[in-house]
Amino acid sequence: MSTSTTSSNCPNTIPVPFTVTVNTSGTSPTAATGHSLVDTHAGFTRISEFTLSPVISAQTGTPAIEDHFPHGISNSIAKWDFGDGYTLSGTDAFTAKHIYNVPGIYTVTVFLYDKNSNAYLSTLTETISVFNYTNTHIAVQTTNITQSDGINARNVTAGQNKTFNLETTASWQDIPDPNEPQTLFFTSSGSKAKPYDFNNKYAHIIPYNAFYDDDNNIINNVNGLKAILYPHYFYIETDNTIKECKEKAIKKNKGVLLYSSTDEYLDDITTVPTPIKFNYYDDIPTDQINLLIRLDTSKHRLKNFFVDDIDIDINNSNKNFFETDIARPVVKDTSTINSTLGNRIGIPIKVITPYTSRLSFTSTGMQEMSSIQYKRQGDKFQVFVALADDKLNIGKYYDSFRFSNLSLGATNPPQDRQFAFEWSDGSNILTSNLSSLCTEYFPFDKSSNVTTLSSFAYLNINPVSAGTWSLNVTGRLDSFSSNPASAAQGKTLDYDNGGPYGPVSINVKDDGLITGSYTFTVFPSTNDVEIYKINEDTDYAKIIKSYRFQSLLHEYDKLFDGIFTSFVGQASSSPTSFGKTIFEKIANFTMNNSDVDFCDITNLNAFYQFFNEDIDFTTPNPPPELKRLYNLFSIKISKLLGDYERFDTSFHTQFYTSSAASRNIDLNNPIDPATYTVTAGTKFVARQKFNNEFILINPQKVPTIRVDGSSSGVSTTYALNKYNVYSNWGWPLDTTISGASGLDLFYEFYPYTTYNTTSASSTIQNNIIDFTNKYNTVTRSSSSLSANWDPEGGIIFKNLDYQIRKGLQL
Repeated sequence: MSTSTTSSNCPNTIPVPFTVTVNTSGTSPTAATGHSLVDTHAGFTRISEFTLSPVISAQTGTPAIEDHFPHGISNSIAKWDFGDGYTLSGTDAFTAKHIYNVPGIYTVTVFLYDKNSNAYLSTLTETISVFNYTNTHIAVQTTNITQSDGINARNVTAGQNKTFNLETTASWQDIPDPNEPQTLFFTSSGSKAKPYDFNNKYAHIIPYNAFYDDDNNIINNVNGLKAILYPHYFYIETDNTIKECKEKAIKKNKGVLLYSSTDEYLDDITTVPTPIKFNYYDDIPTDQINLLIRLDTSKHRLKNFFVDDIDIDINNSNKNFFETDIARPVVKDTSTINSTLGNRIGIPIKVITPYTSRLSFTSTGMQEMSSIQYKRQGDKFQVFVALADDKLNIGKYYDSFRFSNLSLGATNPPQDRQFAFEWSDGSNILTSNLSSLCTEYFPFDKSSNVTTLSSFAYLNINPVSAGTWSLNVTGRLDSFSSNPASAAQGKTLDYDNGGPYGPVSINVKDDGLITGSYTFTVFPSTNDVEIYKINEDTDYAKIIKSYRFQSLLHEYDKLFDGIFTSFVGQASSSPTSFGKTIFEKIANFTMNNSDVDFCDITNLNAFYQFFNEDIDFTTPNPPPELKRLYNLFSIKISKLLGDYERFDTSFHTQFYTSSAASRNIDLNNPIDPATYTVTAGTKFVARQKFNNEFILINPQKVPTIRVDGSSSGVSTTYALNKYNVYSNWGWPLDTTISGASGLDLFYEFYPYTTYNTTSASSTIQNNIIDFTNKYNTVTRSSSSLSANWDPEGGIIFKNLDYQIRKGLQL
């Protein structure tokens, strides 16, 4: 078939009219409203199918094109060039259908054929406009910010995170794989603070700006923020409108992906907004800052990738983003400033100055690392003291303080002494040394009105004794006079009620002073809540010495005391000393291994495996000292403490004389059977003389007996000397004797007393803690989990704190 297009085959250059229809005519692109043939000549990428057919026969007002061809013209064969690099080949259909994958304005060229199969080139008569269903853009909403008066809706308070809602829509070309997380990059322009330096250990102290994700993690400007965009699939309805469908229905409806966004499509409603939340932090007040946000479109599919229906990324260089446009953010504000800024780059914000209203006491200058209230005697530590707002954000934009150890007793510190501090236990005032870090390396730059470090004091403190210590600080700043808290002049404010930060007293009327204090509880250098298990009281050094059967070895006490004792330990040694550990393992072997209530974590793990159950707690492998505590504190408190013996029929006596020890019996006041009156419910004790057996008698009400032995009612009291005269009253005594004389031959009687079973540790039963060990400092009365064991500063806390500090040499 000849395809010659020489001038001899084209005697006339004539327009070829087209009939152009599109299957999405029911949904016209809004971007094509200016197109003269918007209903038939405009559509969307991927989904709009254009139908094109040349008109060669005579129409009203149009001459017949076929009359211009001397050899006739075919009305069944044509070759099409759709203008996007794609050419219809193969069937050379007279009527063509085509879908465009890239937005643009396209010209269509058609080759017509005469009866000799010669091709004739026509002139272009129409254009086709193709648009994305939606274009890639980023929208930042400020509706979640409380202020709504214009630019203030985008105010960011210095030193505080401000949350923004970010909405993103990306055309299908920019998101080749909607199942992969997409990357957003953040930066700011115009800030006086530097971006957060991940390599500087003092970065949190130096003024900086940073972006945070919703979990308050800093977004690294190299890796960006990963986010999932939800895909949106569409199909053509019977009325030629475009309808959205779920991903699971794309095969049924022949749906195609047109865009991905932060809006999630559901079955019952069209979309659910699920914005990406990010926070911006900046601690230097600035009038105008632009937040620049970009979506990574480096995998954008370039126009020439779609030739012959190839729609995959075949660019192996992975640098095609150099040739694509970047997404430009659009700002969506609150109702009072509801304006779209078009292609303006950046989200304008203003960083405003907060009011400093308190002093912050931390370990490092970071909120989340507040200074621990509990310290150990002799453990040196640091306290970072700085001006802060009511949310404890440190102000980094004030002049540097000057420091002194001026006594806080002075009513009006000199103007050149803006910061005074003291470390006191209530009676003694000690000096706290200033760290050179806070004054030497990060000075305030008055020429540029910015600071590389905030005003603060970095104090080194060394607790010399156990007890309660307070760090009292006074500071002065002229700007306090403009503080709204001046309404609270002379009052004490506490922004962390019940917490560790302490009260703040504000006085801005006279001298602009702000005062604060922080109270520390200093524990002894030794553990004052030492816990000893049963069988941890062995003196292994004494045992080793007992093996000296040769008299010669008795002359070498220094060998045994200096070497063996230090190795195996003695009675006062730690429970984790070698000797005590070995002895405890042997003595408590059954309990440690077989009893599920008392066994250690390793064996408890074995029980779970034996019963093929999943473990629902962590099983770490800590050092021996911590492992012992881990095993100990995994036991129920009730099992650790045990309970007192409560057996009320025990009559322990060494002798039966009045001077002997006794239990539940009063040997000092014997009962005379001839005169004693029995009372129902009042117990007494009989001692059987021939075998020293004690019998508890619990008298009940008995019938009242007449002289003739008949009954006449019930008696609550009756004489003991009437025993077995008419009745033995059911007592467990010898029934062959009667009267006082008979009772005297066989028994002695004493009052019954209730023995206080909680008066001695020896009466405690089923306990793990050895309360008889004099080195054990935990008592049976420490039985409250919430008050004694679990709280900060409690028994568990102190033991773990002591072992961790000792192990880490803090």
